Amino acid sequence: MNQQAPQPVVATANTSASISACFQDDQIVRYAANKHRGGSNGKKGSRYEDVFIGYKVAEIVASHVDNPAPRWPSVAGQTEEFVDDALVRHQDGVQYFQLKNVQNITWTGGDHPLETDFSLQYRLACFQGNPSPTTTLVVPDQALQAKLQATMPVAILGYSSVQFFPYSETLNRLVLENPSLHGALGTLSRSRVPHIDELVGVLWVLTMAGNDFAGEVSVEEILHAAARHVPNQLRTSGITAPVVLRTAFVEILDRIAGLKYDATQGFFSWDAFGMSEIFDFDCATPQFEDFQKLIEQENPTTFERFEELLP
Repeated sequence: MNQQAPQPVVATANTSASISACFQDDQIVRYAANKHRGGSNGKKGSRYEDVFIGYKVAEIVASHVDNPAPRWPSVAGQTEEFVDDALVRHQDGVQYFQLKNVQNITWTGGDHPLETDFSLQYRLACFQGNPSPTTTLVVPDQALQAKLQATMPVAILGYSSVQFFPYSETLNRLVLENPSLHGALGTLSRSRVPHIDELVGVLWVLTMAGNDFAGEVSVEEILHAAARHVPNQLRTSGITAPVVLRTAFVEILDRIAGLKYDATQGFFSWDAFGMSEIFDFDCATPQFEDFQKLIEQENPTTFERFEELLP
């Protein structure tokens, strides 16, 4: 699998009225309008931003599995903010991200310095009543991250940070060369010990699904969109829907010598006598319900008979 990242999504949430009311400064209002009139910053930057958002979705899902919340966070890309590349809204806080896939970057350089954008964004978020707003600069180089963190202006230090997120020309290289991404992506994989191709597929479908939406959208909606794009690609158990195996089905399997099975990732897998398989359909589908009923009806007592009943 050599997946290229999909084309960017542009959020359309209109904050111009808030900007005018908050600052009451024609120069700032014009700057905000001009900042977003140009649209995308180019293919390379947009791909970096979109993959970052896809990965943030995976991170949010991993956190949700460990600490379920009553309401899913929402995400957006290319917003109409001063810090505008990505947004993550939790119930108790809003995070604004600016991604810079370049090396020659400082806090104070240029006609519109990052320091100014971060300061304006924080003031705007507070004016809008957004809880605990933070601003984050994202760069693809760890040495640059450390340098920018060390030189961050005092004025924005209380609510700002610098984050490393790697960049590669393809998703394959990105995932292969950055094991730090594997944990969150693995949470959504079909198997408990996923191969690299499976992790690449998770990131690809999340990025593609995110591009279905213009504007801020719930992470749960992105997961549903991903399932529509590539059915049975992502785990569902414990995420969008619980999976409970039928009692009689479990009792029969537990009596078969040498058979081990698992459904914790939402896909039924088995292992016996040097052979193994993961079903192509997840445990919430009618196909798996029919398989459980077949096992209950036939009541196999040996692995050989169980194998004959596999779909």
